[in-house]
Amino acid sequence: MSAMLSGLVFLLLFVLAVSAAPFVYAAWRRLVSREGELQIWRAMSRCGIAPEEAADEAKLGGAVRRCVMCPSIIECDEWLASGNRDGLAKFCPNAGLFTQLEAQKGLHHTH
Repeated sequence: MSAMLSGLVFLLLFVLAVSAAPFVYAAWRRLVSREGELQIWRAMSRCGIAPEEAADEAKLGGAVRRCVMCPSIIECDEWLASGNRDGLAKFCPNAGLFTQLEAQKGLHHTH
């Protein structure tokens, strides 16, 4: 019974390691190939949002973590190089937050 339990624990740890591998790779790739600021800041600027306009620091912190761990670095760099404003939602896990911040900014400018 002990050998079976040990085998199950080992299998569970293996499955967790394999499932985390893409995120670890994305973070490693970002750290070793980082040439400047994170894409989130340039993407926010492209959307017309300043970091200080994100009043909720917890949401902004979560967005930065999503950016650091994002496996879509190449798509993001291509989008940023294109100059387009459309298409971010196709690959960016922070696109919803940017849309929300843009809407809040629009509300603040109307008052």
